[in-house]
Amino acid sequence: MNPIESFLDVISETRKVWLLEAMTGMFAMLEDAEGNSYIPVWESESKAAKAAVEDWEGYEVTEMGFSELAVWLKELTRDEIDIAVSPEKDGQIMAIASANFRKWVKPLADDSYHEESDDDEEDDDFDYGDGWAEKW
Repeated sequence: MNPIESFLDVISETRKVWLLEAMTGMFAMLEDAEGNSYIPVWESESKAAKAAVEDWEGYEVTEMGFSELAVWLKELTRDEIDIAVSPEKDGQIMAIASANFRKWVKPLADDSYHEESDDDEEDDDFDYGDGWAEKW
């Protein structure tokens, strides 16, 4: 079993992931050589805690359940930020596109988390294109 399959097996049982949070709503991020951004997530609290060193020293380990994660992944997809699965200290990451991860998480999520502007009944797949906010 490859590491991503192992990760998915574990989180499908626990229905949560672990992240590193600098302050409320501000999570650890990674960037690759091409400038692509990633949010690192771990399958266990202990693995996330081991990563809270160097650049992430002082970050708090926090959990996120699938209900909140499904909503958040929608936002990350819009912002073109993907997921780094249990990144190692050597800088190697295994990435999952946020949109694909959301498709996997959403059926496993309950409806316990809602944001005031949660319009999840209909996904916003509309392509606004360049200049969509310009005056008519």
